[in-house]
Amino acid sequence: MSSATNVVVVDIGSTRVRYGRGTERGPVAVHAEPTRADALAEQLVDAVETVRARSPGPLQGVSVSTTGLVDAERGVVAEFDADDGTRRYDIPLAEAVDDAFGLPTALQNDCTAAALGEYRFGEGRGYDSVAHVTFGTGIGAGVVEGGRAIRGERGYAAEVGLFSIRADGELSSSGVRGAWEAYCSGRGIPNFARQLLAEDERTSSLRELDELTAPVVFDAAGDGDDVAQTLLDRIARYNAAGIGTLVNAYDPGVVTLGGSVALNNAEWMLSGIREHLDDYVLAADPPPVRLTMLGEDIELYGAAAAVLGPAAETSSVEQVGD
Repeated sequence: MSSATNVVVVDIGSTRVRYGRGTERGPVAVHAEPTRADALAEQLVDAVETVRARSPGPLQGVSVSTTGLVDAERGVVAEFDADDGTRRYDIPLAEAVDDAFGLPTALQNDCTAAALGEYRFGEGRGYDSVAHVTFGTGIGAGVVEGGRAIRGERGYAAEVGLFSIRADGELSSSGVRGAWEAYCSGRGIPNFARQLLAEDERTSSLRELDELTAPVVFDAAGDGDDVAQTLLDRIARYNAAGIGTLVNAYDPGVVTLGGSVALNNAEWMLSGIREHLDDYVLAADPPPVRLTMLGEDIELYGAAAAVLGPAAETSSVEQVGD
């Protein structure tokens, strides 16, 4: 589908499925609906039918970005994390689309797709190597080199959320002790806060809450809570260590950031990384670290980029809505 210019682009998340039509300028006519984890293949077929009915011309294929572990060759989501914490396995998305429409389907992990979108449409234009890091429920990344995503032997390359930024840390993720996302992701920040509250005797408004979440930690820090501020200071340094490790491993020309934790706390995120990054990188002139300008559509841009290929030139980014 490298020459396709009219495709269905879909981003499957744990809570939402977003879809539209992919063009040379990116996604257009984007719609969103709640994810049906128990009927994901059927939901994809319905989305394709919706786009096909409104398309000005014949569709040339389908490109899907999805959370979870992806077997791109088979067009299967090998493992999908539902919003309720349960998992689904071996979901045959490409087969479902082929059976319904006879259209080819490209399947990418959402972090890989985001990096492809950044490379073609976003801050990565003009660079040979681009890394995009998503700070959401977990921490994930994609790395693109010469227009191609680095995937590794089993497709697990750039699992940066499992970088151990605290070797003696008590928190872990996927069995990895001290994992970056265990401390600095949307799911990790509340756990790190509970640990700090157990160790720190200072008065804190966080102790009075029935439920700790990442947003309330940021709110407390903004209100001058000393414990919350200490927590965010430590997280800022851990983020710099994680980005520094990524830079040392992949040598990207630019690093971009996305995801709710980064986009909702942009000034704090960027200033913290930039303040400490020199302590963790080999290069005397580390690459720029920037927020993505593609917003919540970045994975849809990536789905479009996956089928358009790296060679075409893009003069501008078209931001679109529902």
